[in-house]
Amino acid sequence: MSILIFLKVFSVCLLGAMSPGPSMVVIINNAILKSRYHGILASLGHGFGIGTYALFAVLGIGIIINTNIFIFNGIKIISILFLIYLGIRNITNQKKLNFDNDSLKSGVTSFMHGLSISLLNPKIFIWFVAIYSQFMSSDNDIILNVFLILTASIVDATWYIILTFLVTSAIALESIKNKLLILQKLIGYIFIFIGLILSLQFFI
Repeated sequence: MSILIFLKVFSVCLLGAMSPGPSMVVIINNAILKSRYHGILASLGHGFGIGTYALFAVLGIGIIINTNIFIFNGIKIISILFLIYLGIRNITNQKKLNFDNDSLKSGVTSFMHGLSISLLNPKIFIWFVAIYSQFMSSDNDIILNVFLILTASIVDATWYIILTFLVTSAIALESIKNKLLILQKLIGYIFIFIGLILSLQFFI
């Protein structure tokens, strides 16, 4: 496995984790409404859920590669269009996230909050199928496939743990809230750029 592949996988996993959405709301709410400890637990749960979806994506794509290469190439094309779509949606979406939900139930652990918000979001699975189809081939060994799964889980959990430490400072939380739309648009442009770059493989 080359350094270039490592950087590509790390980058797309980090961008996916950083993209504002319901997961960010759940993690931040656990951190500020309960405690930093609960925010970390929610982050670990979310990372575990992400790793589960990454596992399903890698196994599913591997099966498709070995059974029908035409379907696999079709998935790669659809995945590129999906990336560009996500980018456009991020750029055009003006809706702000609501961080004022204080309805977290004490009977449900923070770990399960993080796990459930990731596993109950089918868009995450679509995301991994789209992204990881670019890194899968019949030449992949088990080390690379395990790396794809673990990287998704570790990067996601680490990002949200860092975010938990940041938002437990009130000043940092307000700053993050004010910058979310900018971050969302920036990630949108990056998604479109990645999609366009990946599309070049079909013309070169």
